[in-house]
Amino acid sequence: MLQSISKLKLYLYLFFFVFLSSIFNFKLIENFQDRFILKQVNINGLSNNEKKIIENELSNFQNINIFKLRKDKLIESLNKFNFLENIYVNKIIPSSININLSKTSILGKTLLNGKKFYIGENGKFINSKQLFEKNDVATVFGNFKIDEYLNLLKILKDHNLDINSIKKYSYYKNKRWDLLFSNDLTLMLPSKDIEKSIKVYKKLLDNGNLINIKIIDLRITNQIILTKNNE
Repeated sequence: MLQSISKLKLYLYLFFFVFLSSIFNFKLIENFQDRFILKQVNINGLSNNEKKIIENELSNFQNINIFKLRKDKLIESLNKFNFLENIYVNKIIPSSININLSKTSILGKTLLNGKKFYIGENGKFINSKQLFEKNDVATVFGNFKIDEYLNLLKILKDHNLDINSIKKYSYYKNKRWDLLFSNDLTLMLPSKDIEKSIKVYKKLLDNGNLINIKIIDLRITNQIILTKNNE
């Protein structure tokens, strides 16, 4: 009988030992896992206002285990902001991430469905509500594709023309451009052989042949039509 009681006590001791050990182990595991929960997101390369909208977008990633945090999901969320050009994400063990961001250059502004958008060098339209800095850039009118506009700017830059002196671009259905400069000179380009026409304009400009000229019409091949201010 005494032996049975002793065995019972032993079993009870073993039970409580296992039970208490399990509680301790669960607590230990819980504390260990908590150590690797994302607690801090460090954003570099943006203004304070821009940081705030990024932090708000990434708030749903808080309290996720850093080892389970997928960089592609983070980048997918950040790609909603079209003003970003480069995105670098680094996990910092145990509980933080560093996000280094750089903004694209703003090359113009336009209207899409009645709303103001900026044109990024990264080839994206950027909702003006995403930007907090003032951007004094040319206005672009017409139903154009960004690649067409960026290609035009490249041609202008390749021929050492100052694009900052252009205040308005107008794009037409026949795929040609008019450029209005800050001195109110209008350059009318053809739909084809734009680069050839830019060379003609550059030669006129370098030779000083544009005094008192308000319109340069290069739409017709091998013709230069100049309209003076008093005409």
